[in-house]
Formats: sequence, C-alpha cells, structure tokens
Amino acid sequence: MSQAEGADLPRRAFVLSRVITGLVSLAPTGVFLFVALRRIGYPYELEWLEGGAVEIVRRVATGHSIYVQPSLHYVPYPYTPLYFWVCGILSHVIGVGFLPLRVVSLLSSLGCFAMLVAIVRRETGDVVAGVLASGLFTVTFAVSGAWLDIGRVDSFALFLLLISLYVARRVEGVRGGLLLGFLMFLAFMAKQSDLVAGAPVLIFLLFIRRRSGIAALLTVCCLVVGSTWVLDARTHGWYGYYVFAELTHQGVVSSVWRTFFTQDLWHVPWVIGLAIVGVAVNVRHPDSPRATAWMFWPIATSGLILSAFVSRLHSGGGEDTLIPAYAGLAILGAMGYATIIRRGQVLPPAGQRARSSWKPPAVAGGLAVIAATQIAALHYSPATYVPTASDEAAGQSFINLVRRTPGPVIVSNHPYYDTLAGKASWAQGEAVHDVLRAGPSAARSDLTASINAFLMEREPTTIFSDDPAYALGSYSDAFFRLTSTRVFACGQCFFPVTDIKRRPAYRFVRR
Repeated sequence: MSQAEGADLPRRAFVLSRVITGLVSLAPTGVFLFVALRRIGYPYELEWLEGGAVEIVRRVATGHSIYVQPSLHYVPYPYTPLYFWVCGILSHVIGVGFLPLRVVSLLSSLGCFAMLVAIVRRETGDVVAGVLASGLFTVTFAVSGAWLDIGRVDSFALFLLLISLYVARRVEGVRGGLLLGFLMFLAFMAKQSDLVAGAPVLIFLLFIRRRSGIAALLTVCCLVVGSTWVLDARTHGWYGYYVFAELTHQGVVSSVWRTFFTQDLWHVPWVIGLAIVGVAVNVRHPDSPRATAWMFWPIATSGLILSAFVSRLHSGGGEDTLIPAYAGLAILGAMGYATIIRRGQVLPPAGQRARSSWKPPAVAGGLAVIAATQIAALHYSPATYVPTASDEAAGQSFINLVRRTPGPVIVSNHPYYDTLAGKASWAQGEAVHDVLRAGPSAARSDLTASINAFLMEREPTTIFSDDPAYALGSYSDAFFRLTSTRVFACGQCFFPVTDIKRRPAYRFVRR
C-alpha cells in the first residue's frame, strides 16, 4: 500500500460509516412499506375502531353531516372533520370502504417521512442526517401502535403539522404569518391536539419574529373560532359538543404522569441521547448560522411531546398518541447526529496525514453503531401486523353469517360489518361509551333515550359482541341472552392485527 493510499484510508472509513448509517436508516422504511402494501387491500378491520371511521366517511360520501344528535344508530368519533372530508372525496373515486382511508394515511405517512428528511437536511445540510431522522421515526411503527397506514387520522394530522413547522421555522413578514396560521388551522381541522403541538412555536415566534407571530396567531384563532361558529350553526351545536365538550368531560389516567416518561419515551433512549448531546454542544459552542435552529426545534419538539402527553393522559389514549413525540425526537436526534459529525473535526485533504485523521471516521463509526443499536432495539416481525388468509376467510364467513341472520343485526363494535352484509348500520360501541362516560349532557340524555327505546322493543334482534359478559353493556343484561352458537370455527383468527385484540365472537338474542 502506498503512502497516499494509507493516508486516504480514514476518508474511506468515514464515507463507509456514513453509507452504513444511511442504509440502516432506510431499512425501517422498507419494512414499513412491506407491511403497509401487504395489508392495504385487506377488506376487514386492521384495528377495532377502523370500521367506525369508515362509517363516518360513508356519511360524508353520501352527503350526510358527521355531527348529529347521538343515537344507537350512529355516534361520531370526537375528531375535527378534515380527514373524513378528504377520505370522503377520495371515496367518490375508488369507492367507499377501508381503502380510501388507508390510501390517505399511507400517503400521509410517506409525506411525514419526506418532511423529516427535508427538515433535518435544510437545518444541517446533511442528507444522511435527514435520512436518519426518517428512519428513527419509522422504526417506532410498532411501539406507536402500528397505526401509520390504517384508516385513522393520526398520520394525516402529523403530516399537516410537520408542514406547518417547516414553514414556521423560516417564516417572514405578515404574509408568511398568514400562511402559517392557515396551515396550523388545517392541522387543527385534522386533529384538535395539533393545536397543542403548535402552540409553543406560535408563542416563540411572538418573541423572535413579532409580525409573523402575531399574524399567525390571529389567523389561527380567527379561523378556529370562525369555523367552530359556522359548523356549530350548521349542526345545531353538535360539532362543538363532539370536538370540545365531550373530550374535556372525560377522565384522565393518573399513571401516565409516570409511565409516559419512564416507559413510552424510553423506547428511544439513544435518540434522546443524541438530541441532548446536540443541544448541549450547540449551547456550549454556538454556531451562529444554526443558532436559531437549536432554539426553534427543541421548542417545536416540546410541543409535539406535550401534545402526545396530553392525548396519552386522556382516558382512552392509546399508543398512537405517541406518534408526534417520536417524530419530534427523531428530528432532534438526527440534528444531534449531524452536530457531532460536524464537531468531530473536518477531514484533512486527501493524501495528507494528520495525527487526528482517524478521529472523524471513529466518530462516524460510533454514531453508525448507535443508530443501528436504536433501530435494532425497535425491530419487529412484519408478519405480526399482516392479516393471514385464514383471517380473510373467517371475515367472509362472518359477513355471510350476518347476512343470513334474520331481522336487525348489531355488530356492536364493528358497524361497517353490518354495512358489508347489507344490514342497517349501528353506532360504534366505543363512540357510544365515550358519550355515556362524558358526564351529564343533552347528548347523553338523547343517547340514553335511544338505547332505552331500543331495549323496550320486542322485534327479534341479534347482537354480535366482543365480550361474553354483555351484548351492549350491563344495561342490556335484562333484555339479551348469550347463545351457545359458535361464531368462529378458528380460535385465533379474525382479530385485528393492531391495538386491542377484539372480534365479534359472541352471539346474543332477545330474551
């Protein structure tokens, strides 16, 4: 080996470490796409609340309001409407069902990955760091509930929020503030908690870019208040109840004050470590071109974590609520990676020896090991999240059973299965429960009256429940009895592959 070749070995080692980091970071996206594309066409629920979301979109596609008086026939989920509107429009193109919701969620997920790359690359000038940000986020797919591609609002809401933060980072002037306010409003219209996530950034802008901050804050406030007034007027007050009042009157899970920080966030310790080192280095050695970035993104990430915490604290907040927190930490972790690489000493020109010439490749190699360790720690089996052929066969058999059953049939937690069987649809069980547990209100009184009227009817009715203890709830015990009919021939088939494992395996009939 010549002297020149020996001197160039550190550079080659540095490049190799960077390539390895990039490839390791791309792996989670490949695994995610494998799972998403394998299950996007599955004709039944991937998650037990997904069918309720399809029913909401079906109402939108047929011109009905989302927010109406609650009854045993229909209760909406307590979300703002933008996701359902977008899916409803797409349903006119590809048909009503799970597919349009999953397409919107999958495209939104890919948009989130792209935004993470764009954010970190713009801040650091480091493409590898941008790819790392996407990988660190994507690999949390399983620990955040495996929801990124299902027919739920989360990915769509995060995508709009990341766009808002991307614009907020370099917003200038009143026009920029107006645009930012509009984008924040769109994020709110996808999911209310996005407003919590964006609030720290809006407050920060009031101090560093006053004109933009004031314009953005006034815009989002006016649009939120104005849209609430309009939608409340069009829905006779039901929009305000479902979007605001229902959630604020439900309980909290006190253990989340501890478990959120000791368990939920602790899935990504290496990401948090990179983020902390990056912040510490930039505080100690401020780099003026990037100084604002290291003020802005920790504040933005605090908003994302706060949003996740508030949602997780709420009774019923599942693992999907952690998605924004993992996105924010991925941004800071990747920026920390880029900072350490930059501070690890610039490589000497090719062919020149230097006593410290092995320092940069050593740093890059160590960071590659850290990235690989974190990604490997969150590795999951893709097959766990893909329904099997036996699941699909069991689903078809169940729909045929519902279709053959005479009279009204309620599939209590899975209303879209009634629709698939050609039966009248009923309210999703968890949506009903949310109204009943939200405290005294006109909504609860109306829903209770609807339930009581149904229970007093004498028409033969069949209910397929997820729980052998009751048909609809304890209030239905005196009116329905469990039959010995075996609904599924298989013991473990037709359970949703994400979130709570529930299937309508128990058949009740009127006493």
